[in-house]
Amino acid sequence: MTLTNSTIRKFSAVVVSAGAVLVGLGAPAGALPSDPIAVFTPTLSRTPGANCAAIINAQTVPQPQSGTFGVRVAITQTGDFCQRYQVAVRFRNLDTGYSDGQSHPVENGQILHAPGNVIVGFGTAPGKGRVEAWIVTTDESLPQHQELEHIAGRASFTLG
Repeated sequence: MTLTNSTIRKFSAVVVSAGAVLVGLGAPAGALPSDPIAVFTPTLSRTPGANCAAIINAQTVPQPQSGTFGVRVAITQTGDFCQRYQVAVRFRNLDTGYSDGQSHPVENGQILHAPGNVIVGFGTAPGKGRVEAWIVTTDESLPQHQELEHIAGRASFTLG
């Protein structure tokens, strides 16, 4: 599977609208002012369906528990007959070496089971320290949720 000029043009068209989506992410409600907020670089992905692609913008959302973070996601999707896929947040604590992650299904550009498009849970608790996190897309219909063709969005931040 390779990116064609047509696909690149579609990505370019969606990138223009991604700036508006990024502005709409807003500040997290109820977070402490000292908690970290980091903006991920955009994730670009081909997704299942006819010429389907997605741009995923995200930022961290501080959580009340120490050593945890949430990720607010905004998806701009293009294509025809786009099918379900997964968005996964993965992390590595650079101080302890602990790695984990969590994924959620996406249908019609909306993350399922994530109120307000905020991903939280066991897979977003690296503990205190320097954290590197990235966002990927996976195909839930393939064995072991194989990664789709993508450019991962990344962010680095410190959790206290």
